[in-house]
Amino acid sequence: MARGRKPTRDAKRVVIVTRFQADELTAIKRYSESQGKPVSTFIRETIIAHLESQNVPTSIPQNDPNQLKIETD
Repeated sequence: MARGRKPTRDAKRVVIVTRFQADELTAIKRYSESQGKPVSTFIRETIIAHLESQNVPTSIPQNDPNQLKIETD
């Protein structure tokens, strides 16, 4: 059964291509598997966590597109 499309707000629409050396990718794959996550999810969550730890804005609120803020779950 198809899941259907995610709501626009939750959908990931932009693809970023990055390159890793073979040993780096192996380490990333092993660790993400040990966490039970796909590599893309692990990388996304790691980057967002790093940005938030540095107080870097990670989203634009819907109600005020001129003001950036960090969303927390």
